[in-house]
Amino acid sequence: MLQTTRYGKKMKKCSTGGWDREARKATGCDYVNWIDEKQLLDEKCPKCGEKLVMTKTTKGKKLKKCSTAGWDAKNKIATGCDYVEWINGSSEKFTPPSSGPNGDEEMPDFEV
Repeated sequence: MLQTTRYGKKMKKCSTGGWDREARKATGCDYVNWIDEKQLLDEKCPKCGEKLVMTKTTKGKKLKKCSTAGWDAKNKIATGCDYVEWINGSSEKFTPPSSGPNGDEEMPDFEV
C-alpha cells in the first residue's frame, strides 16, 4: 500500500499493519519502505565536481544539491559538499534578498 505522511514523504507499507488505540501500539505487519524522491541530474557540482541531485523540501520547495551532501545525526552537523541551488516556480534561479550595510536585511524602522 502506498501512503503519504503529513509531511509529504512517501512510503510503501504492508496493508495488514494497523494501530491498536487501546493498547497504543502497532499491530500486524510492520513492513515500511521509504521512497526516496531524489532525482540524479547530469549536471556537475561547481564546488567539488560530483553529480547534483534534485530534491524537494517538506514544504514543496525544489532545490539542487551536491550528491555528496549528508547529515551526521550523532554530531548534528552537515557532511560532504555544501553546495545548494534553490529553484523557484519560474525557470530562473532563486536569489536571496540583498543585505543592508550592517549585514542584516533591510527592515523598516518601527517606533515603540
